[in-house]
Amino acid sequence: MSTTIQRMLCVTVAVLFIVVAARAQSAAAPRAVVPFTTYAFGDIYKGETISQIFVIRNEGNADLLIKDFVGACGCEVLGVDRVIAPGKEGSARIEISTASQPGGELFKMAMLHTNDPQRPTITLTLKANLLTSGNGGPVNGVELRAGKHIGPIFVSPDTANGFDVAPGKTGHAEFTITVERGPLNVQRLESASQSISARLEIIEPGKQYKVIVENLPAQAEGSLQEQLRVITDSQELPSFLLTLRFKIHSNL
Repeated sequence: MSTTIQRMLCVTVAVLFIVVAARAQSAAAPRAVVPFTTYAFGDIYKGETISQIFVIRNEGNADLLIKDFVGACGCEVLGVDRVIAPGKEGSARIEISTASQPGGELFKMAMLHTNDPQRPTITLTLKANLLTSGNGGPVNGVELRAGKHIGPIFVSPDTANGFDVAPGKTGHAEFTITVERGPLNVQRLESASQSISARLEIIEPGKQYKVIVENLPAQAEGSLQEQLRVITDSQELPSFLLTLRFKIHSNL
């Protein structure tokens, strides 16, 4: 084979390599997949708080970036995972306090703006039928429960709880999880914290659960905040967080 032909072959191979590499690079893109973009609560009493955690999966081959997360009037955005790597998943959380909302059909939206070329905007929606009295206020004779709706469950007294405790002593806080729009089973608790321990009690399978969280005895005074992840078998709400806040001090 002549030197000229060898050079031409080398040049051709190099060009092909550059073209293939360029195509591969240009083909790299995120792909946002949101299995559920709407959650319908049904009947809700005026004054209750409704929220949902929406799962966002990246089934592409580049990082999925959430450029912005904006709630419409009356819909508060609580948080979102801003960068989701290929093959991973994140979440977006929205919440509505119904105290200031008119009665009847409630329909609120929040918009995710992404770098997915196929889905630059994803709309998340919460729906409910808001029950009020005749004058549009809270329903007469109904005492609202302390707590919050998160998709198919109700958590009380809230998703955050806490206590004060003396140095070297143990305190505890409890959360009650009631399944209102099942089926859903709470499977386990997860926490990487070295400051708390938690246990799950099944009051009625598929209906009601109790989470009891304790601090591990410590001498150092101060305030701490720890999170606990609750894992379920629900596709609409695979997991959610509970927050424990406690203060260690001797003035008790």
